[in-house]
Amino acid sequence: MSSSKLVLKFLSQQDMIAAGVTDMSYCIDMMDEAFALLGKGDYVMGGSTRNSHGQRVWFPKEPAFEGMPKGGPDQRFMSLPGYLGGRFKICGNKWYGSNVNNPKNHGLPRSILTMTLNDPETARPLAIMEANILSGMRTGAVVGLSARYLARDDSETLGVIAAGPISKFCTDAIAKALPSLKKIVVFDINADAANRFCEEMSEKLNIDVSPVSTFEDAVKGQDVITSAISGDHTPLFEEKWLKEGSLLTLPGRANVEDDYLRGAYIVPDCWEMQKTYKIEGMMLPEDERAIPHSQLHNLVDSGEIAESEIQDLGKVAAGLADIDKNSAKRKYFISNGMILQDIAWATAMYESAVEKGLGQDLVMWDEPYRV
Repeated sequence: MSSSKLVLKFLSQQDMIAAGVTDMSYCIDMMDEAFALLGKGDYVMGGSTRNSHGQRVWFPKEPAFEGMPKGGPDQRFMSLPGYLGGRFKICGNKWYGSNVNNPKNHGLPRSILTMTLNDPETARPLAIMEANILSGMRTGAVVGLSARYLARDDSETLGVIAAGPISKFCTDAIAKALPSLKKIVVFDINADAANRFCEEMSEKLNIDVSPVSTFEDAVKGQDVITSAISGDHTPLFEEKWLKEGSLLTLPGRANVEDDYLRGAYIVPDCWEMQKTYKIEGMMLPEDERAIPHSQLHNLVDSGEIAESEIQDLGKVAAGLADIDKNSAKRKYFISNGMILQDIAWATAMYESAVEKGLGQDLVMWDEPYRV
């Protein structure tokens, strides 16, 4: 008989680190497991399509009330709810706020994230945890997973665009997924940031990591390219720069040529989620619409690319779709993040914390009031 006393685990950032949240190889394996469940359909995300990335608080561009935040490209709150099946059988929600001015004005990270886990039958909360590292790790690990399934076995070079925190997670993950990797080149419009990135990652990975002076130099002839560009400007990845058989793996926005997309394997994290992004985006005023990868949607809508040609990474992980990663055909992976990834990694950290005796037990009640 279950107890009516309700106790949940709180995990601080230090608890999460002690639980193993920075273990990239393990994280990639957890993403592999989560994506296989995605490919089989053993999951539920939010929204009426059951495939929504999450619910966003859209602040108005010109608030009518004092104190209300002013909307912008990186001034938001989001809630990402979902359920992951398989051996996990758990619900979770990631809640975060983001303000691009946080580092400069407040000495805080741009985004501040928390994660909760709940029993899917009783709704009993199991844990609440700091999720900044967790979220960055799963973002990078998914990019690493794409390299595991889509990059050629003989891949030796990696081009990195933007030298921010997400690129560090992605670079670490790609290096873990591709033991054949020998050289990494990095481009950032801030040369000092690129130099610091190279120094840190060279030491961490024991691989030659060097800065380059142009965007083209970081793309042209590379076996794998990853880009985590932020801001308003997204430069064009010219098709002639992209090597045959190469993988362009993106944890964010991209600008590529139509002919590149027509000739590449197109592998999204979850195409149904990408379609839901479009449905929800079209409900916003035209000047506020934010539809990721609208170029790809337009090519699908026009019939230039058949939906049947688009293969989710989950289908690949589950063995339900086949991509010839060693062929000369280019591979294009797009990822916008899913709560399923957070749930898988958060569950692994919760289990590790319980086993190691980490965190604080919070008593919500001894006996519930007015059951």
